[in-house]
Order: sequence, then C-alpha cells, then structure tokens
Amino acid sequence: MELTKSNINLIFGLKLKQLRQSRNLSLSELASRSSLSVSYLNEIESGKKYPKADKILALAESLGVSYDKIVSSKLNKSLAPIGELLDSNILKQLPIYHYGIDINKLIALLANAPVQLSAIVSTIIEIAKSSEMSRNIFSRTALRIYKEINENYFQELEDEVDNFKKENKIGDISSDSLLNILQGKFNYSVDKGKLNNYKELSQIRAVVNNGEKNIIYTNKFLSKAQLAFIIGKEIAYNYLDISDRSYLYPASNLDSFDQLLNNFRTSYFSTALMIPKQEIIKDFGDFVNLPKWDKRFLIKLLSKYQVTPEMLFQRISNIAPKYFHINKFYFLRFNYNLIKDEFELSKELHLNTKQNPGGYHNNEHYCRRWISIGVIEELKNKQNKKINLNQTVIGIQNSKFINSGDKYLSISIAKPNRITKNTFSSVTFGFLIDNELESKINFLNDPKIKIIDVNDTCEYCMLTNCKERVAQPTSVNYKIEADKIKEAITNLISENK
Repeated sequence: MELTKSNINLIFGLKLKQLRQSRNLSLSELASRSSLSVSYLNEIESGKKYPKADKILALAESLGVSYDKIVSSKLNKSLAPIGELLDSNILKQLPIYHYGIDINKLIALLANAPVQLSAIVSTIIEIAKSSEMSRNIFSRTALRIYKEINENYFQELEDEVDNFKKENKIGDISSDSLLNILQGKFNYSVDKGKLNNYKELSQIRAVVNNGEKNIIYTNKFLSKAQLAFIIGKEIAYNYLDISDRSYLYPASNLDSFDQLLNNFRTSYFSTALMIPKQEIIKDFGDFVNLPKWDKRFLIKLLSKYQVTPEMLFQRISNIAPKYFHINKFYFLRFNYNLIKDEFELSKELHLNTKQNPGGYHNNEHYCRRWISIGVIEELKNKQNKKINLNQTVIGIQNSKFINSGDKYLSISIAKPNRITKNTFSSVTFGFLIDNELESKINFLNDPKIKIIDVNDTCEYCMLTNCKERVAQPTSVNYKIEADKIKEAITNLISENK
C-alpha cells in the first residue's frame, strides 16, 4: 500500500489511538508515561503531526509494543478498510473539503465506527475498482450535486466576468476581440493548422502548449463559436489564476474533483463572457412571454450571441433559477454515432427534479420517444446524402413520464458534430411542468406542442404497443416475477396457518 505523507500521518494517529484505547489509557495517562504533552498527542492522533523517532520510541515503550510495529503501515482487520480507502482514488474524487468536511475528522469517525460500517466502506471500494466508478462517476456526480446545491448560479464568477470586462474595456464580444486579449495580455498564439496533421488528434478540438510562450493548436474544423469558447476558457484559466487543469479540449484525464470544478468554472466564465447576464435575462424574459411556441426565436438568439446551442442552454440554466424562479429542470447532452447507431448521454444536470430522464450510466437503452433523440433522428434523415455542418434542428414536446407521472416541457436542438465525422449531438432543456411553471411560460399550452408518453429506458418501460422500442422490458419483467414470488409466499403463509 503506497500512502502519501498526510495519509501516513492519519494511519499512525489511528494506530496510536487504537493501541491506547485497547490498554484503557486516557490521553493524560499516556502523556504521563511517555513524557509528551496531551495537546501534542492529540495532534498526533488526529493526523496533524508525525512524531520524531525518539518520541515514537517513547510511545512504543509506554504502550508495550515494538518500534517497528507502531510505525508499520500494516493495519489490523478493523482498520484495514480505512487504509484501503486512503490508498484508493475515491477520496480524491469527492469534494469533501468544499463542503466544509475535515478529512481527518471523517477518517477518525470511520475508524471508530462499528464493523458493519467498515464492511460498507470495503464494498464501496470494491465497486469502485470493478466499475472504475472512482475515476468516471464519483467526481462527476459530486460536481453535478455541487451545481445543484448552488442552483447552478455562481455570483463570484459573474463578478469576475464583470471585473474582467471593465478592466479590458470590452464592449461587443467576438472571437477576434477575445483573441486579441489572449494574445496581447496573456502571451498566447493560436495555430489553426498543425493539429490536423496528426491523425491521432483528429477528434481533439484543441491542445494547449503551456510554456514561456503559450500556444493553442486548434482543430481547423472548429466553428467560430467553438473557437471563441476555447479562447474564453483560456482567458479564464489565466485571469482566475487556475493551474490545476487539463490542457486538452475537450478536457480529459480529470482525475480529481478540483480539476473538474476548475473546468466547470472556466466554462461558466467563458459562457458568461459570451452571453452577458443582463441581455440574456431580457431575452429569456421575452422568450417565456411568447404567446405561441416559435423556434425562430432560439435561432435568433444563437445568431445574436454567436454561440453553440449548448452554451445558450447552459447560460439559461444559470439565470432561470436566480431571476425567474424557474428552478425545476434538467439539461441533457446526447451524442449519436451514425456508424454504430449508438446514443450516449454525455452530460446532465438536474435541478430540483427526480432522476429522469437521465442519471443511469449503464447499458440500458434510453427511451427513443425523447425529443433529445427525436431531433437527432430528424437531423439524420435530412442529411442522408450530404452532411451540412451548419444545419440545425429544433424540436419541442410535452414529455409525460409514464412511471413517475412527471411532465416536462422539453426543448431540444440538434447539430452535426464538426470534429467527429458521422456524429450528431443534441442538447435539451426540460422544464418540470407544475402550477408555478404554467404561470411563467405563456406558450406552455400551445396546442402545436405534442404531448408524448415517454419513459426512462426500454428495459424499464411497460408500454406494450411502443413502435420505437429497441429493447425488451427485462427490468420490468424481473420485477413482475419478483412480485409474484413475494405474493405467493404471502399466500402460502396465510393459507397454511
């Protein structure tokens, strides 16, 4: 087991405390025996300090154990799960300190917990190892929850954007104006050709060479909006003085919560820079006050701000809870591979809603009735002969979830992926329909908006006449069989008393 210095301190402190308590010694009694102060012993046991050799020897003699035993990182059975937890990558994925939790105190609580809790810790570690949960899910789930707790609005980042614009006397935002700032103030240059000379990098949007002279190697197929977003993020990394980061776009190898959080913060900064707060508040107000649904309004907004659909929806997700008190929604991004005929849910945010439609991270088949998938199918059908990278498909539906009864006003935008061939993406914003939303969105009951029965996944769907079904309802059938067995057992017991 390879332990960091801080973890070694924690393990030593836990072992010392366990040895002391097994001998029914108080801190003051051990202090008296070892000629060390109570406060110093308390710091050792809490993992804040690691004693020098002479003090370790004094502690070993006071406790009646060998020097080697007390310094060994080998843990007894009751503490072994704690050691595994420290040695694993899990704690790095969880934003413990961001929630005001002291890692030392958490470990101390776990060390004093019953054996049953140790079993749970061991189970979590095994699941994480087998499913790579620690790398792929833990930190991303933690980030999603972090955003939900803050209702996806971060005033300090809004203030930083305002300060940056004032300092640099920025009026109209464009990729050219941002590039001038990046080059002049932060010593960057942009190379728009060399990246595509490497086949292995054809799916990468940009690579940043961080050095004395910073260079961004960008994919030549980027749109102006995508390039502006990357430039805005690089400005954010420098202006916010963030160094713990990925140098690839899209970001990869984000093995800690801090890197994920920094990636989110710079994305938030860049989007807020491109879509000014006061303007989008006015525009979104005009949008929800439309008497009838009109997709042309969204097309105008995309043109006005020169941004991607994802940037527009992400910005709306920032201001809708804060300024319109519309705080029950989901955001999804789907990718579709035309060759493999596969849909991938690549990003999600749920604010004050149940975990539908999303949150699965498994191999089940998402409901093909979702507008997220419907707009991709429409886009695919329109581009059978030749891919038009600038074509956009916008759709809307009233999604009624059969299992939960939840209803969402779901708006989705699909576009071809400019970087990855034969790939389409859609972003969807779904507002939970309740009495409050009905009073805020004028076009909510537009008869042109179809009401569609949907579900989470095919495997969990009980619809028998679904033409869009792509997998059998295996999970539903399993539950039905389990319920039958349970009912039969109940009948057996009641009928034979």
